[in-house]
Parts: sequence; structure tokens; C-alpha cells
Amino acid sequence: MKRINVILVVLLIVSLCMCTKSTGPGKDIKDSDERTGLVQDELIEANIIFALDIFKKTIEYEPNSNISISPISLSMALSMTYNGAQDETADQMAQTLHYQNMSIDKLNKQYSFLIRSLQSCDSAIQLNLANSIWIRNSFPVITDFIETIENNYFAEIISAPFDQTTVTDINNWIEDKTNGKITEMIQNISSVEQMFLINALYFKGSWKYTFDPEETENEYFHMTEDSIITVQMMKSSGKDYTYYFDENFSLCRMPYGRDVLAMYILLPDYNYTIEEFLDEFDADEWLTWKNSLAPLPEEDEYEYFEFSLPKFKIEYETKFNDILADLGMVIPFTDDANFGNMSPEVLWINYVKQKTFIEINEEGTEAAAATVVSMANGITPSFIVDRPFIYVLCDDRTDTILFMGKVREPLYE
Repeated sequence: MKRINVILVVLLIVSLCMCTKSTGPGKDIKDSDERTGLVQDELIEANIIFALDIFKKTIEYEPNSNISISPISLSMALSMTYNGAQDETADQMAQTLHYQNMSIDKLNKQYSFLIRSLQSCDSAIQLNLANSIWIRNSFPVITDFIETIENNYFAEIISAPFDQTTVTDINNWIEDKTNGKITEMIQNISSVEQMFLINALYFKGSWKYTFDPEETENEYFHMTEDSIITVQMMKSSGKDYTYYFDENFSLCRMPYGRDVLAMYILLPDYNYTIEEFLDEFDADEWLTWKNSLAPLPEEDEYEYFEFSLPKFKIEYETKFNDILADLGMVIPFTDDANFGNMSPEVLWINYVKQKTFIEINEEGTEAAAATVVSMANGITPSFIVDRPFIYVLCDDRTDTILFMGKVREPLYE
């Protein structure tokens, strides 16, 4: 049974269950809870479905790697971008993000409620959520677009020369908003890039029921049936948590702080693979499983219940262009894109990039993410050998071909 990706599902769930402490209006826990009631089911459902879509598709692209993504960071950055889209470009983005049943005005208002609801939700939680738009000096941007993003996503609007100083400024902004966990997000700015739409997210929370570090021991972790590694395994009685036990997997809820925010661990059984589990992992099932959580039964067989969770730290980086295209967002990445609500100039999405960090230990969880949407209005000339190719080594005096071949998997050790 493959277990290499078991801990990775955690990243999805954390990002669906977070709260924040910095962006937009909001003063205290009571205000945060009141705002939560204003976030409607349409946005909640859309974000859950998109989270599962993007999570599953990312695993398809990297089936043997640790995966760490922040769906809400990606959704928020793309939602700001969606406000600038028109016609078929907007239709494809709405379909991919599952916004078809919401007007753009309703969507934006719902995001303003969501951001406010995340404000100051728990005094034991530190979380920063920040948005910004960086615009090349003198590049024309429609005023209504800027005002909409400022008013609903509480974004900073920054005009800059888009030189190496701007690269440093953007990276410093992201590093500051993620408490130093996400660094060097971009390396350069090409001549065709005109805007960056950015979301940054930082979370640090203490378990409601912490682990005793002295109980942590080295134990085996079964990556596959034939591959076993040693990990630092945290241990507790597990009796403070709630569970759902299915015939093929188990679900555990581990709360933080005042118990409104939690991490969920989804653990397939030994004879049930991650791939099989993902086939039935959808929004309806997820909500059903969550609502079925319950304390451990008081039967004698649970008297000596064992609970173990490995400590881990993951840093992950990916570009979502191909993944989003597979999910239906094709035109926005081409020069046929229409972002007429953003600028009178022709614009298209150059790339969507995300970097994440997460660490889980005896005290709690620290996690960070940054998502950058790069907007361009031209194609940079390039010759990038990032796919299978043929090589020919030739003596041009006599046109004699000395070597030739096809390279499908370039390796170098």
C-alpha cells in the first residue's frame, strides 16, 4: 500500500480551515464569528470543489512526490485576476473555479466577508493573509478594476519600474507577509510582464492538546510495501480527538486553540491506496465525513488506543499553468485571452506560481504560502529545451553526421 502521500492531504485541509489576523476590517473574535455567518454556501462549495480538483490534478502530475498546496491562496489570487476577464476568458475561469452560479459582484462581496470572517478568529492563532497588485509604471489599468480589488480583497496597489529593485521589493513583501518562510518567489521580470497579482498567507497555531516531546520516538513509516523509512513519531492517547472510521480509511480531527480551527488527518487502510481513496474524495463525501466525526467509543477495546503522527516539514514550489489548463482554463494562458476589464491593453496570464511551507511538531503547526499571477502583454522570444528533443553532432565542412540521438529523459550524475 502506498503511503508516501498520506500526510499530504493535510495541506489541503489546513488551507480550507484557516483563519487570519491582519487583512481588512475586523476587531475581535465576536466580529470574526459574526462575519462567518455571512459567507454563503455558493462560495464555500466552490472553493472546496476547486481545492479537491487542484489537489488531485497536482498529485496526477507528481504522483511520487510530497505535495503541499494552499487552495485558498490560489483561489484568491485567481479571483482577483478573474475580475479583469471578459467573454470566453471569464467563462473558462468561472468554470474552473466553479463560480458559474455567482455574479462577479456577489463573488467579490462574499470574498470580502470571507476575509473579514478570518480576522482575529482565535487569540491562540497567528495568521496573516495579504493581497497586492504590482503594476509596471505607466501601464494603463482600469480604475474600476483597481477599486474593486482594493475594496473587496483589501489589496495593496503598488506602481513600480519592474527592474531588479522591483524583484527585490516583491520578494521582500512576500517574505514579510509570510514571516520569512517564503523567500525568493521571483528571480526576474521579463520585458513583457506588466502586472503581478499576489496572495500571501501565513499560519502558526498551537494544538489544543499538545504532544509531549519526550514521548516522540523513531518509528517506521511505510512509504510503499517495499520501502520503509524511519521517522520521528509523536505520540499521545488520542482520546481528546474525534474520529470517523470507514471500512477503507480513518479520519481524525486535531483542534487548535479555541477549537474552531483544526487539522484533519485522512489515513487510508493498508490495503487501500491513496489513488483509490482520491477516487471517492469529493466535496459531498468530505462534508459527510466531517459531520460524522465522534469521540472514541468507551468500549474496553479502546482503553489502550494508540495515536501516532510523524513530525514533518515540507517546502514545495510549482507552476499551475498546465494543471489549470487541464481543468479548463486554456484561453487565459494564450494571446487570445481577454482581460479587458483589467486594462485596455491586451493581457494574458504568463504563469501562476505558488510556493508553500509547512512544519508539524509537538507544539502545533506553522505554514505559509504565496501565489503569484503574472500578467503579460507579449511573448518573450525563447528556446527552452524542456521536452524530448533530437541532437545532431555534425562536421559542417563535409556535412558528416558524427552523432545523433533522441533525448527523452536527460539525466546527469
